[in-house]
Amino acid sequence: MIADVVLTAVAVVLIVNVLICLVRVLIGPTGRDRITGVLFAGTTGAAVLLIASVLTDLPALRDVALALVSLAAAIVVVRVAAERRRDGGPA
Repeated sequence: MIADVVLTAVAVVLIVNVLICLVRVLIGPTGRDRITGVLFAGTTGAAVLLIASVLTDLPALRDVALALVSLAAAIVVVRVAAERRRDGGPA
């Protein structure tokens, strides 16, 4: 009972955090700021999904969270490779 309340409170804090990240995505001065906000929102969203999985007893939400984190990792790899190519370094 008390664990459910604590997990719900943590999920609410994380959701607020995601909303703040999305504000950074909208007003970020550079592309790097925007992509960082998207990655942070995605990984925080994965944490929210994991908490929701525990609260609702739906293990499929864990798979969705894993997909979000995998997508974030792919975005980082693509972004770093693109920056290396742009700067003239090895790809």
